[in-house]
Amino acid sequence: MCPRRIAREPLQQETKVNTTFQQESTAAAAETNTSRGIALLTFAFILSQFYRSCLAVIAPELQHDFGLSPAGFGALSSCFFLAFAVAQIPVGIAFDRYGVGRPTAVLLGVGAVSAIGFVVAPNAGMAMLVQMGLGLACAPVFMGLLHYASEQLSERQYMRVGSRSNALGMIGALCATAPLGWASQHVGWRPAMALAAVCMVVACYGVWRFVRDDGHEQARQAPMSAMLVESGKLLGYWPLWTLIPLCVAMSAGTGFRNAWSGPYLADVFGLQAGTRGMALMLLSLAGFLTAFALPVLVRRSSLKAAIGIWGCLATAGGIALTIWPDAGVASGVGMMALLSTIGMLHPLVMAQGRALIPAPARGRGLGLLNTFVFLGSALTSWGFGLIANVGHLRDWPVAHTYSAIFLSAVVVVALSLVPYYFSPISAPAPRR
Repeated sequence: MCPRRIAREPLQQETKVNTTFQQESTAAAAETNTSRGIALLTFAFILSQFYRSCLAVIAPELQHDFGLSPAGFGALSSCFFLAFAVAQIPVGIAFDRYGVGRPTAVLLGVGAVSAIGFVVAPNAGMAMLVQMGLGLACAPVFMGLLHYASEQLSERQYMRVGSRSNALGMIGALCATAPLGWASQHVGWRPAMALAAVCMVVACYGVWRFVRDDGHEQARQAPMSAMLVESGKLLGYWPLWTLIPLCVAMSAGTGFRNAWSGPYLADVFGLQAGTRGMALMLLSLAGFLTAFALPVLVRRSSLKAAIGIWGCLATAGGIALTIWPDAGVASGVGMMALLSTIGMLHPLVMAQGRALIPAPARGRGLGLLNTFVFLGSALTSWGFGLIANVGHLRDWPVAHTYSAIFLSAVVVVALSLVPYYFSPISAPAPRR
């Protein structure tokens, strides 16, 4: 054998080893970056869940400090969700063009300023304005988490991470119950909300520093006007319209939990802030357990069956509350928990929607579905306030007022399940 060839073989082997090591190092670094990005977006989602739910616990205190009527409080709570909804399509376009990290960090910066503004808000007008800012800040978080995971992970990993992050998000909702109620009762709601503002600043820095990704080249090259037109064309895609009513209906349960569950417990059962917080913590625990139960139900049946079954269960809880709104604290909290868990279907509905939307338009498609989720939250929160105001002006018994609110929620959910029955589980084959 040639000595030169003998000398070259070890060199080639060493080069192969080095190349393999570099590839493994690069893959490990990418996996670490993905895990870190998902963790930071999950932390931001925990904060988002806190801000979605916190007004329910401190509602009587806010009404007192800002001089709000029931309709005024409904408007205050709807400001967050209205801004959240309006931002979804622009955020979806930004995700497709620039990735998740930069748009999310910018809006979380708006949220950090707004969170501080809410702590020092002197009147209802200022409170409504900063609630809109908080809605804008939270708008990209969960959709960004799902979009980032869908781009970085396999479909199986995506489902697992989505369900796990959705469950972890309930930590924020839990913090907005008993801990916030206790703090509000003993030190006031403003110091308690100041701590949440600090966390918002931390989330903004973390996402800006560590969530690094790019959008789709095809989306970056497309003119903005063309992307807006294509986003509008998604409204003509009929499979999405089998999901859109359910997206709106999910807010009927979560909208009541996030804004009106506190006033319900205070008005009907006379519970103080600390006790309300404990009761609402049970609602959040129910959501936390549901987030883990739903993937099991999906594995044992199917995605569509799990969504349909749980939608029917939530409807049953709303019917019970409509008939017996003042039967007792235990039954009220239990049935309210069942109704509110319809919101935990969110990642499953998004997963079904993801299968229907082409990859380059996925950010906009998920943004469209999320628009209806949070537009529904804004409308139901405001609508519940109008019903409460009518009951107040006409001197209805308090229980009857809330019975009417629960009835409206039941109607919305029940009607949404009809088109969902016809929803496809994958994109329909193109016509020839």
